[in-house]
Amino acid sequence: MNIKLLKFVVVFMGILIVFAVIVLGFSIYIKFSNLSNSSNLNNIILNTPKNMDFLDYKIIENKIYISYKSIDKVLIKVYNLKTGNTIKKIEILK
Repeated sequence: MNIKLLKFVVVFMGILIVFAVIVLGFSIYIKFSNLSNSSNLNNIILNTPKNMDFLDYKIIENKIYISYKSIDKVLIKVYNLKTGNTIKKIEILK
């Protein structure tokens, strides 16, 4: 086998190994960055509407239904548990 060809193959394989290690490093960094961001979503802070009292809550699938009551109406709010966003707001007048 030709010495020049063997040197080329060794250098080429070295470059491929360095490139693979860099890609692996970036992949691990992105994976751990996403894990730290998703852990902040475990806490959802909700405020009780003014002049209303907490009545009940139910968790069904990925949604939480929270109901509040006041003198003249009942309010039901539906939240997504993964994102914490309000999906729906239902007002029932007495």
